[in-house]
Amino acid sequence: MTVKKVIPISKPFLGKEELNEIEKVLESGMLAQGEKVREFEQKFADYIGTKHAVAVSNGTAALHIALIAMGLRPRDQALTSAFTFFSSASTIVLCGAVPRFSDVDERTMNIDPEKMNLNKCKIVIPVHLHGHPADMDPIMEKARKEGALVLEDAAQAHGAEYRGRKVGSMGDAAIFSFYPTKNMTTGEGGMITTNDEEIAEKARILRDQGQKSKYIHWGIGFNYRMTEINAAIGLVQLRKLDSMNKRRETIARIYSEELNIRGIRIPYVAPWAKHAWHLYPLMTDARKRDEIVDRLNAVGVMARKPYPMPVQEQEAMKMLNDPERNYLAVLFDKVEFERTPVAEKLTKEVFYIPIHPSMSDEDVNYVVDSVKSVLKQIS
Repeated sequence: MTVKKVIPISKPFLGKEELNEIEKVLESGMLAQGEKVREFEQKFADYIGTKHAVAVSNGTAALHIALIAMGLRPRDQALTSAFTFFSSASTIVLCGAVPRFSDVDERTMNIDPEKMNLNKCKIVIPVHLHGHPADMDPIMEKARKEGALVLEDAAQAHGAEYRGRKVGSMGDAAIFSFYPTKNMTTGEGGMITTNDEEIAEKARILRDQGQKSKYIHWGIGFNYRMTEINAAIGLVQLRKLDSMNKRRETIARIYSEELNIRGIRIPYVAPWAKHAWHLYPLMTDARKRDEIVDRLNAVGVMARKPYPMPVQEQEAMKMLNDPERNYLAVLFDKVEFERTPVAEKLTKEVFYIPIHPSMSDEDVNYVVDSVKSVLKQIS
């Protein structure tokens, strides 16, 4: 198949509205955290359905601050998914706490509530991976029973719903990322949502050098503020989010209808889930996965593989007591992690094809035809 054009795996959907808002901010001369940030926080909280939203500089900063604001302290333990981006776990380490990992459900690729071991865990971090909600009711029930708090990692799930409730509104707190590849972007940024006044107030202080008021420092904090430019972009993107997600849903529906064929497995969507389709994951035989990805890239379809291993298999996680790799190494002994066979299987069998609202119908058809052609070539 001849390369028609390169179709990226994801692409921010930015236009003149965002540029106009950036220009207004530049004309105002107010670039630091101010009125635009506060407006964005309020409108995002309203959209998610929480009392509070706290804007920060990125999604990792949101995780870090939220964990501290929720009371995670050195040598505590926190549980998260074994099949997720590194920062879901590395921010636990940045708090001086010990990360633990739970295996996932093969269909949703999120934490399997039945496999969660919350013994001695202060916080559990379910990840709404790819935009598919984690099964929150049994997660919340188990966490309450074990005395653990719940921090939703909704970095990939803007607008997703669980049993009619927006993700980010069910746990004790939640985080979102606004990185350029996400369903909505602020250029770079993140958000913490919560109904807990104390968590929200601590997060606001921690993001701003520990200040309660100008030059009055309540504690040791960070420079994790969001700028007015980021917030201005976010306000426009938030208005577009539902329509952008609808386009993602349309593309996903076409893929699921056209690619429900021998050789690959299309994504599962639970009956209680409204998927945000941040990514469109396909599964295939591990012996063929890499070749499929390579051949798709060769014809301009920018397919890619997921995380190369479960998070606990990363060298950095195995060496938490090595000061060369972890500046908080003094807090850690040799840490042993359990294997997570389902997560391990997914790292070998999953691959992603392009899905984003910038794709035309022609792009979508080209991806479908390319996948079918590649599968025929290697069958």
